[in-house]
Amino acid sequence: MIDVTGDMIRKGILMTVSYAFLMSISTVSAKQAQTIIPVPVLLFWQSFICFLFLLSQMRGNWKKFSPSVWKVLFYRSSSGYLALLCYYIALNHIPIVDASLLRTCAPLCVPFVVFVFYKKFIPVERWLPLLLGFIGVAFIIRPTSGNISVWHIVAFASAVGLAISMVTTRMLSNQISAREVLLTYFGFSALLSLALVIFLGQSLTLPRESWLWVVLVALSLYIGMYLYTLAYTYAPASIVSPVSYIGVVFNGIWGWLIWHHMPDSYAWLGTLFIFISIIFSARVKSR
Repeated sequence: MIDVTGDMIRKGILMTVSYAFLMSISTVSAKQAQTIIPVPVLLFWQSFICFLFLLSQMRGNWKKFSPSVWKVLFYRSSSGYLALLCYYIALNHIPIVDASLLRTCAPLCVPFVVFVFYKKFIPVERWLPLLLGFIGVAFIIRPTSGNISVWHIVAFASAVGLAISMVTTRMLSNQISAREVLLTYFGFSALLSLALVIFLGQSLTLPRESWLWVVLVALSLYIGMYLYTLAYTYAPASIVSPVSYIGVVFNGIWGWLIWHHMPDSYAWLGTLFIFISIIFSARVKSR
């Protein structure tokens, strides 16, 4: 007899790893694009491009959402937008590895978000992979009172927003499709970014040298977010979310290849803990 639950969890983990790799490409491209255009302009164009992709696929598939679904969609879209906005801003002020590490603290915030939405705690056995992942992140960052700036706090705010989007995506998984979730998110993100651009008096015009980076950000984000949304329809956030720590490893590799940042012994030790957390996450089953 096939273990359906275990098979779905494995699919969720595989999709999360793929998502993390694509998001690392998106992160590198976004960091490059921000040397040419402001953050709100980048957010608008990447969201607008992704929105157009999804809109072309929704012909004849429209359906009416209930007020309760719209409420969760609002939480998911607004939290996802603020998470990405904070992340992009942090990338301008702290190293890419620091920003990505703090963003991947999102799974540690998931139990608190679950408690707020569902009024129940995560089972004890699911805390171990989260704890191991956090230990790995702590080894890499090695935070002290002297090296944490306000931008590190901004990056952590991105993790909080991402945790909310994880849980709300799971809440929507049995009610609407992944495409409908993403279409709403990218549309909402484009509108918020447009309002921010107007408020700041910026221009939406893209210099020619920024086109490649913007398109690369949009494509990797579009495919990555689809896999991300689909992953959390296969398995609960508390089980799959530790796998997102693998994104730290991907970003570390890009940092080494592009900016020649060589990880030290603490970083390697932290990476080991991250991989251990992934293994535990893959073996944990739902009660």
